[in-house]
Amino acid sequence: MYETYYWDSSAQYFSPWVNCASQPSEVQESGFELEETLEDLEVDTREVVTAPADFRVLESQIAVVECAQMIVREGSIAFNALLRHSDIYVTTAEIPKQVLESVLTTAAA
Repeated sequence: MYETYYWDSSAQYFSPWVNCASQPSEVQESGFELEETLEDLEVDTREVVTAPADFRVLESQIAVVECAQMIVREGSIAFNALLRHSDIYVTTAEIPKQVLESVLTTAAA
């Protein structure tokens, strides 16, 4: 078996730009902080990044998804979903097993 799909084992999909203009100023400032953190992590140039422990996303910036799946492969996992009420398909890069192990080791320390 090469891969196994699990339904409704979703990651949370978010955007720092969602609903930004309609939010109060303190929420907009938090969105700008999130955007700066994403720039520091170089998410546009790297497939997999590990966010700092204090990384938080506002509830208003989390996208509602349908058909969420977790795909487990021999050496990695990935997540797929459809944004609700759209035909936009979002997916993550394959997250290598070593990255998951290092995050768990750091969290346990």
